[in-house]
Amino acid sequence: MKIKLFHSKFTPFYLFLISMFLFSLNSWEVSIFSLDEAKNASCAREMLERKDLVVPTFNYELRTDKPPVHYWFMMLAYEIFGVSEFSARFFSAFFGTMTVLITFLFGENFLSRKVGLISAFILLSSVHFTFQFHMAVPDPYLVFFLTSAFYSFYGFYQDRKEIFLYLFFLSMGLAFLTKGLIGLVLPSLIVITFLIIRRDVGFLRNMKLHIGIPIVLGVSLPWYIAVGLETDWLWIKEFIFKHNINRFSDPMEGHRGSFILTYLFMFVGMLPFSIFLLQVIKFVWTERKDPLLLYLSLVVMIYTTFFAISKTKLPNYTVPVYPALSILIGTYLYRLNLGRSKAAYSLLFYVILSILLVWALYTLLGEDKHLFLLKEFSLYFLTLTVGGVFSLYFLFKKEMLKIIISLGLSGILMSVILYTTVLPMIDRESSVRALLQQMDSSRSVGYYKRYNPAFSFYIRKKIEPLNSLEDVKRFIERKDVYILTREEYLQELEGLELKVLGKKKDLFENPISVLLTNKE
Repeated sequence: MKIKLFHSKFTPFYLFLISMFLFSLNSWEVSIFSLDEAKNASCAREMLERKDLVVPTFNYELRTDKPPVHYWFMMLAYEIFGVSEFSARFFSAFFGTMTVLITFLFGENFLSRKVGLISAFILLSSVHFTFQFHMAVPDPYLVFFLTSAFYSFYGFYQDRKEIFLYLFFLSMGLAFLTKGLIGLVLPSLIVITFLIIRRDVGFLRNMKLHIGIPIVLGVSLPWYIAVGLETDWLWIKEFIFKHNINRFSDPMEGHRGSFILTYLFMFVGMLPFSIFLLQVIKFVWTERKDPLLLYLSLVVMIYTTFFAISKTKLPNYTVPVYPALSILIGTYLYRLNLGRSKAAYSLLFYVILSILLVWALYTLLGEDKHLFLLKEFSLYFLTLTVGGVFSLYFLFKKEMLKIIISLGLSGILMSVILYTTVLPMIDRESSVRALLQQMDSSRSVGYYKRYNPAFSFYIRKKIEPLNSLEDVKRFIERKDVYILTREEYLQELEGLELKVLGKKKDLFENPISVLLTNKE
């Protein structure tokens, strides 16, 4: 298989530019409308406003959801570029770029340059992977630090270079500081399982735990102690019990699902190349004595199974396995000439699946009375179908490289279309955009029971909580105030001197946001 495009010493530089372009594409034009993005981006803004690196707050109240690494990077971006959608998402794109880059370098170093390139290309072709690194959330940072930890351990295992060992512990410490215990538990479990299967548990003596554990704790523990002292340990209690233990043992915020759902998330997220997953599983089993393939397969299997067991199910939970899986798929595609019949079935399945995706999007948008005018945009997803059709054509011409390029380019082109055309058009229907246009920024704003947190990012001042009708009555005694709430609570507010200024359904969510003001 000949790959000439990046056959030079500048390959990492080219990959950096392409990845950074793709992951930051139009991130400034699409508003902060995701609930998670809004809370994280607003929290970072509030911390910067207070010059506080320790205590996270949302709407100026303690936020215990996540540790601070992504807040710190957002704060840095706000300092450099100003507070904006682009700033909130800038370092997400950067860490996505670095994830692609270290995947290429790892594949190049331990397999071959071509496998490294194919693996990086597979990651860039995943629309879900690109989507994740467009988001102002902690997951992009966690993906990078976990990927770095996974690669660094294997680098030390094979080469015995201490720099890899120190990078392994440093990455685990930063992962722990990014999203909690998951950054320690899963890498440790994967490493120990790998060494047990390899009958090489004695290798742990080489890992200098007397140095490694202080590195992990030295990176992470000072902040955990500081936030504990600042909040009378409330942050620690809520984070450990509510956002770690309870999230694992009980479905949070309605994100429940069956055991198999997590594997489906991984399969869909790694399209188009996950269509070869069954062949890859068979290939890895055949080559299971290869330590690298065994290790990467354990990364994918253990990490995914952990979240399959978890009661809370979210598509972003499996993204940290995408880099390892991309190398497994890339190795398979490079080493083997696909059997025509098996590949034909996989590609044909992909074509049918992509058509069904278009149909499903068209139907769902058509049934949404707020977005039905945008249903034609689902037809853009036929880009994936075209890539599949071309791949089938090249299969019968036995042109393996063109199969890979056709699939990958269609995925990359779909991401470009998504961020330059589809999402900007959908974003015009944002409830936050629509209702903000009717608001005078000088007035006081309160919320009754619940509201879309994206308002906090744009209003940039405290939205006063009104948890009871008595709170509302006292609040509207002032002149010229706004109240944000949801349509489901309007009946409770009947009889009060309030006027509805606007209603709009939140994007990709069920609630309808409502803006109210005092009656004149």
